[in-house]
Amino acid sequence: MSRIITFLGDGSRERTTLSIATAKWFARQGKRVLLATYVNPSTELLLETSLSTHPQSVESHLQVVQLQTTVLLEQAWDEVKKLVSTYLPDSFSEQIYPAELIILPGFDSFLTFNALRQYYQSGSYDVIIYSGENLEILRMLGIPSALDWYFRRFHQIFTDLDISEIANSIGGPFAAAILNANIDRQKMQEGLSQIQHWIEQGVAVANDASQLTAYLVTNDTPEAIADARWWWGSAQQINLTVSGILAYQDRDLSREAIQSAFTPLAVHHISTLQERNWEAIIQELPDFNASISVTPPLKIDLIQRQVRVFLPGFHKKQVKLTQSNTEIIIEAGDQRRQIVLPPELKGKSVQSGKFEEPYLVISV
Repeated sequence: MSRIITFLGDGSRERTTLSIATAKWFARQGKRVLLATYVNPSTELLLETSLSTHPQSVESHLQVVQLQTTVLLEQAWDEVKKLVSTYLPDSFSEQIYPAELIILPGFDSFLTFNALRQYYQSGSYDVIIYSGENLEILRMLGIPSALDWYFRRFHQIFTDLDISEIANSIGGPFAAAILNANIDRQKMQEGLSQIQHWIEQGVAVANDASQLTAYLVTNDTPEAIADARWWWGSAQQINLTVSGILAYQDRDLSREAIQSAFTPLAVHHISTLQERNWEAIIQELPDFNASISVTPPLKIDLIQRQVRVFLPGFHKKQVKLTQSNTEIIIEAGDQRRQIVLPPELKGKSVQSGKFEEPYLVISV
């Protein structure tokens, strides 16, 4: 089974350095490793090699790929054509060329997610290290849960649609075109089932710390600690497990402050990279194979009828609680999370919600 590791927190260059060091750590153990990074000149400088949009070996057991949205779009277009060909005429996709498609905001996250999904499912790698920007990482890794909500919310609506009734209400030539389209509802249902399967797989990976985890990068400055704690809380909003702290370039002045800020996570102090001496950093990295017990992002107590949401790094005014139908909605860290209550609590209204740092305690 493959696993994905990523990094959140202080400094793009610091996260890039630790991503490379971690990839080398696994490669030294004989693991098949892929380091995936977006266009980032510092990665090429640190690796002392030019990167490609296709995986290339940089040392034994370690491959690196540079993800570029324009290339990912072309690679994904063939998949899209296969999906739509079942329902639309061939001429539709044949008239559109991937090289002419305009990249809209948000495409990057979907295309990156799709690329990582393909690498993950290929079976070619034991470990995938992803190096990216903080918010982009959270948006991307939150895609399965977001799609799961949209699918649950709108699937039944689309299933119950009566095409003939819609066509009759419209009338005219457009209605005739709809009725003559010969839409195969069975194939549509099979397509929806396949999409649901993909979503369920993605949610399962995202919620399993043995398959997907993150480490926070910080130093001993108050600003860096505050930033890392904020990203820690933001990660909880998408159920992303944070397994530890990498204190990079700290000055040994406030190690107790760092440990206190991130309790109960273990803090690992990493020296500054000097003259490409990767071995010194590699030896200071944590044992990424060790089993780690972390605070779960969500805990539901059926007896007390309470939902406890772990939200470190936030204060009361940064957390918003609402309820919609049978779901509880939490807004924090520029993330929105829907919590589906178990059958025993469905239909119950929120009685109270109070923020007892670092928990939001909801009574239903």
